[in-house]
Amino acid sequence: MQELKKLLSIGARINLLVIDSYNQTQYVSRVDNINEDETLDVLIPISKNKIVYIKNDTVVKVIIAKEGAIYEFKAKIVNKLFGAVPLLKLMRISEIQKIQRRNYFRLKAVNNIKIRRIVNLKEKIFEEYFNATMVDISGGGIAFNADRELEINDIIEISLNLNANSINLLGKIVRAERVDDKAIKFAYGVNFEKITEIERNIIMRYIFEEQRKLAKKGLI
Repeated sequence: MQELKKLLSIGARINLLVIDSYNQTQYVSRVDNINEDETLDVLIPISKNKIVYIKNDTVVKVIIAKEGAIYEFKAKIVNKLFGAVPLLKLMRISEIQKIQRRNYFRLKAVNNIKIRRIVNLKEKIFEEYFNATMVDISGGGIAFNADRELEINDIIEISLNLNANSINLLGKIVRAERVDDKAIKFAYGVNFEKITEIERNIIMRYIFEEQRKLAKKGLI
């Protein structure tokens, strides 16, 4: 109980990951109450302007972003409360784990970014920036499309704006594919290199904020 109270507060935003035999879906919710019997009342998720039906006894993964870290635990839905605000009652059934964010949720998001290849970082020799299009991002990396050819293991600098936060990040190309599309030509996957905690926190806040916006629009 004390563990939950240290991690959560009334009104805190959480994500619920529902896994079934066919797929997994992540929903945004909020904490309504932390009960003395060690259960947790949370808002029933809304998707596409409709209440999401989740059966009792379904096991979900509760995901929390707090103070620059991400935590998760498994919980079982033990009841539903249909008052003024419809709620799920959750019982925690696993230990709380702090997870590695670099392997965490990847948000599909289109954004204009700038890329330049680093010839020699120590001597600060860079090529010119070129335009590219971000297609997804996580705490550990980014995927983008561009018409400029790069090679696997190239070190690049990525300049991007995430909700009014401008950051420049180092990355290594780990995937490079030629695309049969006149507008794109190449698709790349990048792992961030030497990313600071402040930079990673900016990315994680952006991901959760974008998820919240999508949930409000009923798109997730």
